[in-house]
Amino acid sequence: MRIGFGIDGGATRSRLRVFEADTDRLLHTSEGGPTNPHSVGAATAYENAQGLLIAACDALGIQLTDFACGCLGSAGLGRTADQADFHAFLNSFLACPLHVGTDGEILLVGSLNSLDGYCLIAGTGSLALGRDSTAQVVRAGGLGHMLGDEGSASWLGWQAMRRALASREHRDLKTGMLPALLAHYQLRVPEDSIALFHQRFAKAQVAASAPIVLKASEAGDALALDLVQKGAQALFLLIQSVITQLPQQQLRVSLAGGLLERDNALRRALCDLLANKLPAAQTAIAAPGDAVKGACMLAKALVVG
Repeated sequence: MRIGFGIDGGATRSRLRVFEADTDRLLHTSEGGPTNPHSVGAATAYENAQGLLIAACDALGIQLTDFACGCLGSAGLGRTADQADFHAFLNSFLACPLHVGTDGEILLVGSLNSLDGYCLIAGTGSLALGRDSTAQVVRAGGLGHMLGDEGSASWLGWQAMRRALASREHRDLKTGMLPALLAHYQLRVPEDSIALFHQRFAKAQVAASAPIVLKASEAGDALALDLVQKGAQALFLLIQSVITQLPQQQLRVSLAGGLLERDNALRRALCDLLANKLPAAQTAIAAPGDAVKGACMLAKALVVG
């Protein structure tokens, strides 16, 4: 029996599946600490990954060297050097073929149930990925809120406050969002936003205001509608970028992340753009568990043709 593992590593927790490579039979599942070397440090990330595997071996009565294949896809591994370092660490105690990549790569594979295709992720941040049958991976976006994240929840929240303040001075489209935004940040008056955004900026709090924009757009708010359209266009440009970088015969596109996994005005606007500009695209919506599923698929591909 050839035993494989897949790890979906995150910034706050990680998920492991152990499976039989020839039959896909699930043998073990568990969760552990984060494996993002930039959020917890490389030593802790490595220790958490190793701890997951050791605990699984103890539960199954096997040794670490019994694994026939494995894959770790984690947040914080966007750089080739970081992937190589994590790969070297895993190689130091495992004796099997390994694939180490990003959490986006395993999500792409799992959500499309295919080793190639495209994935657009829009949650707190935004990025797009493409992967072909030769395992070449390209990306667009993912630069963080200071340099990018267009169309993401943090971008929507940031733009909503900035433009609502401008609207108050008759420098932008009319909007009724400002009172709801002030309440979200627990601000008494608009001027209090200056200190909040310049001294105590919290990306998660800004991203959490995105539902205000989506709700206002459904009610016909002019500024909210404009933000939704601009956000959808920005997201379309991300997926268009990876398709241009890595052309493939089939256009399989997965939509993932908190903004795109639920029905809302932004997703509908994006889907309209995809239908009009990329009519050949086959679209899938990512589901919980797709990332760790993708890690298992990539692990299996190392040993099963």
